Amino acid sequence: MGWYSQHDRMFRKIVPSIAKASYNPVVKLGTNVVAGLLSRPFAELRELPPNHLRIRTGAGNRIVNDHVSFILKSYRCWLTFLSRNYCVFSSDVVELGCGCGGVALALREPWFKGTFVGIDIDEEMIAYCRNNFPAERFKFILSPHKSKTYSPGKLCTSSNATSDLTIAARESKDFVYSLSLYSHLLETETLDYLRETHRILRAGGIMYMTFFCIEHLKLGRRWTFQHRHGNAYVESSRYPEAAVAYHEAFMTELVATCGFREVSVAPRRNATSELVARK
Repeated sequence: MGWYSQHDRMFRKIVPSIAKASYNPVVKLGTNVVAGLLSRPFAELRELPPNHLRIRTGAGNRIVNDHVSFILKSYRCWLTFLSRNYCVFSSDVVELGCGCGGVALALREPWFKGTFVGIDIDEEMIAYCRNNFPAERFKFILSPHKSKTYSPGKLCTSSNATSDLTIAARESKDFVYSLSLYSHLLETETLDYLRETHRILRAGGIMYMTFFCIEHLKLGRRWTFQHRHGNAYVESSRYPEAAVAYHEAFMTELVATCGFREVSVAPRRNATSELVARK
């Protein structure tokens, strides 16, 4: 198993979800202070979102020192999207699970001439984005979905989680992407987002997502996904949305059922896999 799996598993038993812990006032204060001290000598790092918001969107175990990786993630994503022709400089794009704007960060540069819509269930992160991105081309929407992990204190059941999810006008967007959103969605929410994505994409538009694919994971080390929740496999029964995995066949069939074509799934360098489909 090695050092990583032993110690990481022990850490996760104490803190099953870093995202959940980031709502704790003590964790907020402590990690923000340490991360703030580390960023103090560098102006570009001081301009980043607060540390507790960054780790809430996923920083592995880098709970106070993810500054540089947070910046690099955005530029690497857009280099990938543009080089694969998923979009162009003037595309109308949507990010599902935008968090505190980490991936959208690069779009504030002059090269981006399109429009951006971000959606998330976290009120604090949506508020941050609305205050830190130009309103002329950036819009941020609070999702009606709720989660034990990402919207504590405002829970709803899966049976009513699909109410009122409207992101944009029908066939008004060129590219809809999500990084690790579907690795936190149970079946009902997954289907809801897929249907809305298909509705808002123009003909020929691209959907890109990452998710935990059971067939591509090395189970037994960092991830076990030993708990079942319908067709989903969850890492923590206490916080099921903290990490959710699906079989490749289930996801491809679900995407095709929603009306997408040219569906493909491939492993990535990290634990998640990517799914690409065209309307």
